[in-house]
Amino acid sequence: MRADKMDIESLLLDESFINYCNGSSLKDVAYWEAYLLNNPADAALIKNAKEVFFQLFDALAVADLDTELARLDSKLTLTPAAPVVTMESTAKRKWSKFFSLKLKVAAVALLLIGISTAVYLQFNKSSNPGFKLFEAAYGERKNVQLPDGSLVTLNSGSAIKISNDFGISSREVCLRGEAFFDVKHNPSLPFIVHTKAMDIKALGTAFNVKAYRNDGITETSLIKGLVEVTLKEDKNSKMLLYPNEKIKWQSIYGDTARVIGSSLKRSAVPDEHSTNKLKEKIAATDDGVIKEIAWKVNKLVFEDETFNDIAVLLERWYAVKFNFKDNAIRYYRFTGIFEKEELNTVLDFLKESRSFNYSVEQGEVLTINLSK
Repeated sequence: MRADKMDIESLLLDESFINYCNGSSLKDVAYWEAYLLNNPADAALIKNAKEVFFQLFDALAVADLDTELARLDSKLTLTPAAPVVTMESTAKRKWSKFFSLKLKVAAVALLLIGISTAVYLQFNKSSNPGFKLFEAAYGERKNVQLPDGSLVTLNSGSAIKISNDFGISSREVCLRGEAFFDVKHNPSLPFIVHTKAMDIKALGTAFNVKAYRNDGITETSLIKGLVEVTLKEDKNSKMLLYPNEKIKWQSIYGDTARVIGSSLKRSAVPDEHSTNKLKEKIAATDDGVIKEIAWKVNKLVFEDETFNDIAVLLERWYAVKFNFKDNAIRYYRFTGIFEKEELNTVLDFLKESRSFNYSVEQGEVLTINLSK
């Protein structure tokens, strides 16, 4: 698309830009992130176009989601899946009578694209036909309503797996990545989340679980209710979490290559009081933001964290890769809160605090090279 021809309408009719907005193509996400970094003067236009995209998508989705899901389910001859819904906006979105006919037509196309990506896939279909998989790609977040009425919000690069009979004889979820669970109360069927390092059991509660494979750390944060955590690598020891408490566990066997500079400490041989030592209190920032669940409302929160750890978060958030050409930059520490900012805005802010340079390398996945 020629820069002199770029406007909101042309962007919303461009397939590459649509893929960038809904995160369905890493190649297109990389292209537009690179474009923003190299053409900051167009940042406001692209931001406005993205907002219009979500306004149109949400408005049509409310009216047509049920119909389209039923049609697609029938067409694909799949077992009916639990509904997947789009993330709610932080501001109320409404139709505007000033939208042109072309934009409405484009919005219909966007709706179909978005819904088709939301239909669930069966996990390992050839060998495990009894399971369903829900996942959010890098650069996106997704809401899922499970058959029992429980709500799950998936963070970028995360997935949950449930059985086809979920909610009938059991309520068990396998998680990789990060998810927030708002569990429907059902005393006769405990709700259990399985991760590599821990299992989390709840009757009716709201909690966040972070268990990315390459982090080497599994973390459960309780917002309300009560959960029982079983630490698999600590002889299946159990502990209770109460509201505003969390537990962090560093895996004995996991890949901890990216957990450089972490302050988490744990004895190699746990004693009878070791689990209690793993508990931490959850506290809101001065702005009222709870760091552990800030991602649910599209906020990035850093509190005296190393660039190495921040890079992991940014890679998932923006579907990019970071390359540290100077290892010293890994240990730069930053504090900040960002809400729905473009990647170049975040990097420019960090540069104001500590001196470094960055360049953009295009490819199937956008690479950000960091140097002094």
